This record gives sequence, structure tokens and C-alpha cells, in this order.
Amino acid sequence: MKNNNIKLEKNYICPLVACGRVTRDSHTHGDESERTGALNRRRFLRGATVAAAGVAGLTAATGTAAAGSSAENADAPGDYPRVTTRDHFDDDADLINGETGFSYQLGGDTSALGDETLTLFVHGWQNSEEDAMDSAYECQLALEENGYGADAAAYSWDSDVGDSLDLGWADAKEIAEKNGPKLANFVTDWNAETGQDVRLICHSLGARVAVFALESLEDDFGASDAVASVTLVGGAVADDAVSLDAGWFDSEYGDHIEYATEQCDNFHDDDDPILEYVFETREFEDAAGEKGCAGPEPNNYTDFDVTDEVDAHGDYYKRDVGIVDRIVAQW
Repeated sequence: MKNNNIKLEKNYICPLVACGRVTRDSHTHGDESERTGALNRRRFLRGATVAAAGVAGLTAATGTAAAGSSAENADAPGDYPRVTTRDHFDDDADLINGETGFSYQLGGDTSALGDETLTLFVHGWQNSEEDAMDSAYECQLALEENGYGADAAAYSWDSDVGDSLDLGWADAKEIAEKNGPKLANFVTDWNAETGQDVRLICHSLGARVAVFALESLEDDFGASDAVASVTLVGGAVADDAVSLDAGWFDSEYGDHIEYATEQCDNFHDDDDPILEYVFETREFEDAAGEKGCAGPEPNNYTDFDVTDEVDAHGDYYKRDVGIVDRIVAQW
């Protein structure tokens, strides 16, 4: 693991060390800045047929059988380890229950974690906590089948709350952004207290959590190369957001990718129906998980076109039908 310039609050003692489990951090940073990058409306809404398909896709994208996946997730043990920010946000994407912009908890049995690299699976939209654990466990089993057996856990966030008129999509996007500093805070705590690396595998809207975590790692913590690797699969984030230059109207995070992670791998499927009919019709742009990076790539970023290898949006990380062998090959 490379040297990290980690900013920890003075006299902070991680509860992981104090009692074997993290229950909540004690960082008290200032209010998060509002991120309001204007949408690049270079695409028009498709016709009524496509719009109808998008609504159907939204419905299909919920739960464990995400987006018509050709394989179900495994059932995770009830005590499956997780970093969780569940119930931190209300339906308006506002913080509740006294949580801060950087707080998180650990759940499940984390007693066996901390002696080797930790792989966190960051799920996508409309996943319950049970869905989040099942997805992470399925990914862990796929990793193990491909010869990678280090520690694994779920990163579980409020992707299934929100009542905006687009079935909660806009609220979920905002909650994903606000989870970035929370995930970044966990990463720096973990690096400091265990001396171990963290890898992130981020599916669908989980990619948005990742890019905002990398932004926070640079801007809030000054933690260079804090993440060993970021793997985006079917990433529901704009194709130019992962670049070094998104142009006049959009925000780019390529500089944060270069700073905060040692490598970033993006596996994209040009025929992904959820990204084509749902993401595009709501964002007026292509997704990195469909088209790859649009613009100058960060020097530690690589696109992988897996169009011929993935049949459904929910398949990337699964045994038998996914591309986990390709993921592990990059590590």
C-alpha cells in the first residue's frame, strides 16, 4: 500500500480498535459543498416507445433480480459484514437521526476482517440492505472462484428511499453523492487503523458513490492512493464524468481518480438496456458503463468493452454469467 497523507481528527480513536467494531465515526467536518454541475443536454428524449421501455426497466432494476439478470444472487448469511449508512437519509435526501456528512457504521460480523485487503461491493439503485448483502456475497463467491480470496464486505446505502417524481431516481443520485464522503471517511479510517488496502467494486449507481468518494479523499482528506483499485461495472455515471475534461457544462472527476486510487477499471457494455433506456432518458447523456470514457482519460484509468460477454445489467459481478475473471486479472 502506498503512503497515504491521512487527515484524522485530533485524539480520534477508531472504535474498531477500541472495541472490535466501528459503530460511528467522530469526524466533524464542515457542511458539504453543494454540487450543482449543469447537465449536458446533448441528447433529446427518445420517443414514447423508448420512454415506456425505460419505465419498465426502472421496475425491473429493483431488488435481487436486477435488470432481468440471468442468474440470482446467492443468499448472504445474516451476519454478513457490511459498512452501512442505512437510514441516514429521508425521502428528500436530507440527513436524519443526527448523522453527519461523514458518519458510517459497521454491521454484521466484522471480527475476521482487518488482516488483509478488504474488497467492498457498492451496490446500485433500489437495493434494500438484504439486497446489498446478497449482491456483495455473490460477488465474493465469484472472486473466490477466480482465485481471489481476500476479505470482502458490502457497502450498504439508502438507494431505495426517495420520492421524486422519477420514481426516486433524482433523490437516489443525490444520496449517492452524499455517500461519497462517508465512504471516503471509512477508507481513511480503515487504512490508518488496520494498515490494509481497500478495493471498491461498484455496480450501476454505486459508481456515483465511488467518484464522489474519490473527490472527498482528495478534497477533504488529502489521502493520495488511499484506494488500491476502483472497479466500475455497468457504471451509472456520465461518460465524461470519469474524464479529465468534461467540457463547459459538465463536471469531471478524472483528477480525483488520478489522485485517490492506484487504478480505475471501467467495464462497459454497449448493449446495456438499463443504461440505454433508463440512464440516457433521464440524464440526457451516455453512461460510462455503456460507452466508456468520453474525453481525456486519467493516466490510471482503463476501459474494458465487455459487450460480447455480459447479457444483462445485473450480471457483471456474478458467477457463471459475469466478468469477474476479467476484474481479477487486472489486480
